[in-house]
Amino acid sequence: MTNLTRLQRVEDVRDGFVWRTELGYSGTGLGATEDRVVLNMSFQDSLLATETNYASYGLEQSGTYRLDQDRVENLLGTLSLEYFHGGSVRWTGWYTSLAFTAARNLTADQQLLIGGENGLRGYPSEYQQGDRRVLWTLERRYFPDWHPFKLFRMGGVVFVDAGRAWFADGQSNGPDGGVLRDVGVGLRLASSRVEVQRMLHFDLAFPLDGDDSIDALQVLLRGRSRF
Repeated sequence: MTNLTRLQRVEDVRDGFVWRTELGYSGTGLGATEDRVVLNMSFQDSLLATETNYASYGLEQSGTYRLDQDRVENLLGTLSLEYFHGGSVRWTGWYTSLAFTAARNLTADQQLLIGGENGLRGYPSEYQQGDRRVLWTLERRYFPDWHPFKLFRMGGVVFVDAGRAWFADGQSNGPDGGVLRDVGVGLRLASSRVEVQRMLHFDLAFPLDGDDSIDALQVLLRGRSRF
């Protein structure tokens, strides 16, 4: 397919499943401060793969088991769904995704956040935090057949985000603890001369919720490997 996660590039689409498992051990005899067992797993499977449609779901788990305290730490589990439509045969396409993440026994250096870099583009980074998170995104994507100076490809997007992070026990999760929404537009630039795995994302996002402390316009400039 083309115009799936890259700009004007042919991409191989997996019509099947992949399962990865990582098992490790971090011990004091090897220089660690505690004895830990590390377990990470991921599973992804396609639900639909045609010339104009691609849908998949995935399950991811990561975390450690601390042997001296007999407890798990930084346990994270995520269920995600993605759907692409139209990019292969026309210059526009649709994309939507839905993801739910649950965490347990997060340490001080690990947080489950939402806002800015963490999913809701219309809000400052770390606007909400918790041990549960849900995020939905809908995008209308544009892939013009325009190749300025034969140096880079351009794409555009109109998007809507909605989501929330919260604590299961009811702790305060931020200045506005409810469901947050935003709308916006964006520009994508990808080099066609140099094999760079990232493309430039320039987004203008407008929050529809939140408290009075946030700006009415959020500007994001990032490098991303996907559209």
